[in-house]
Amino acid sequence: MPAFYSDSASPSFYALSAIAAAAGDAVALSHDPYFVSATKPAPERKVALVSGGGAGHEPMHAGFVGRGGLDAAVPGEVFTSPHSRQIFEASRAVAKSGGVLHIVKNYTGDCINFNIAAERLAAEGIESAQVLVDDDLGTDSGAVGRRGIAGTTLVEKVLGAAADKGLGLAELKELGDALVASTRSLSVARRAHTAPGARHLAFDVEEGTLEYGVGIHGESAKETISQPTLAELTSRMIGELRGALAEKLERSAGALLFVNGLGGLAPLELLHIQAAAHEALVDVGIDVRVAFSGSYTTALDMAGFSITLTALEEEWLEYVCAPHETTALPTPRLIPEGFDARAGRETTSEDAASDEVSADSSAGAKQPSPWLSRFVETLEDSRSALDEIDQKAGDGDVGTNLANAAKATLAHASGQDADLAADLNSIAEGFLNDTGGSSGPLFGIAFQEIAAAAKDDRSLLEGVKEARAAVTRVGGAEPGDRTIVDVLDAVANSGAGDLDAKAIGAGIDGAESTKEMSGGRGRSSYLGDRVLGTPDPGALGMALALALVAEAAGTNVEAERERLASLLG
Repeated sequence: MPAFYSDSASPSFYALSAIAAAAGDAVALSHDPYFVSATKPAPERKVALVSGGGAGHEPMHAGFVGRGGLDAAVPGEVFTSPHSRQIFEASRAVAKSGGVLHIVKNYTGDCINFNIAAERLAAEGIESAQVLVDDDLGTDSGAVGRRGIAGTTLVEKVLGAAADKGLGLAELKELGDALVASTRSLSVARRAHTAPGARHLAFDVEEGTLEYGVGIHGESAKETISQPTLAELTSRMIGELRGALAEKLERSAGALLFVNGLGGLAPLELLHIQAAAHEALVDVGIDVRVAFSGSYTTALDMAGFSITLTALEEEWLEYVCAPHETTALPTPRLIPEGFDARAGRETTSEDAASDEVSADSSAGAKQPSPWLSRFVETLEDSRSALDEIDQKAGDGDVGTNLANAAKATLAHASGQDADLAADLNSIAEGFLNDTGGSSGPLFGIAFQEIAAAAKDDRSLLEGVKEARAAVTRVGGAEPGDRTIVDVLDAVANSGAGDLDAKAIGAGIDGAESTKEMSGGRGRSSYLGDRVLGTPDPGALGMALALALVAEAAGTNVEAERERLASLLG
């Protein structure tokens, strides 16, 4: 499927004009040749900063123009360097008394055209210098050298702040060169980009693998690896970056960590990567002074990221954290002393394998009963199936929410010898007190009533009837609204004597009947008839949970469990 690009003008100019509009009167747009320039630079600035490169890396470079950033940015077409006239005209337009500093990513086309522009500036008596960014560890060193990738964002941020302090051309070049020498980046991707107008990906990445060491122009990497866990991946990447900067890190004022999205990852994903990379740095004894993430140097919509590591000098921190008035440069902050990067670390898969589901991180938590452990395991095993169904009929997270809520019940476990009433109460506590959203609390309300019936030696079916009333009272749903009420109501009116196979079968009928309903409540209500043919995942989850309760009470519901397994796919 082609991406959303206009076919009436170049993607480069569309992006440039949109960024200029977003910047208001702080940026001017030149049409012939294409470039943007800052209209309100700091009065202390003596040297103009100019950068550029192929389109497809937005918001770099045009989004970095303005006070505290670049004086001008020059775009080429997608993954193609700008031509020398663009660079020359932009540089001449913004040149200051101290000259012009070009910030150039180490690609052949960029280098050639910036070098030609520098020659033309010299012919007009305009002094210039160049900072060449070559931070990419994914490139074998050779005659061409390393590529310039996400480290360019940091270089432009630091030099923008330093230029506003009035540093001269030689001072800015020295600072830029030192920063580049202390910065290395490494990129990975699980999916290639889609070029404007193309109907297929630029290259194939097999399921379960990663391209390790990709570039930002859509180059596939030289190495394909099996996809590891996030912790394993970030540890490997940090290990290689640390090795490349070992001597500088030893005498540094700490490290800067920058996780850059290549265009196809969600901010939440980048934040997880940032946290994992931060932990990996702490694990090897590196003091992280600054850490941030975001999509600043992209490769169209490539699903990947880069990690940039910088061995800091103390005096650079002022520039790293300086405010700016650009539309897109990052604004990092110093990490406060005593910050614990590992405080929120979750149990690893290895920990989970050794401890199974019975372990819990809460202080004083008791070992759960075998049945409660199976309850948690079963909902965890159903996570992906319920999420997949919910992707068709909601927002794709029901299975995850129910599995997480079930896991939360372990903190409330009454012990290995707990009776059913105590275990049901533990479930109610976990779903009610430790789970947000809608499905978790509503399940909690339902289990609260079923637990109360068990505690009072009343029938579990009576508890389900009260659960049905409570869920309607709290959430407003009625039978036919395509919710867990359709299951609870079917069980309550099954005519069964207790929560037996007949009652569970009726509950499954209720869950299956939701595929013929348009949503009356919840996220599926926004989708109208598009949900028809797909059962409500929350209803399936409730039917499964009640089947597990029936098993705990001694009822044989093997046939009903098989039917549920078929519905879950």
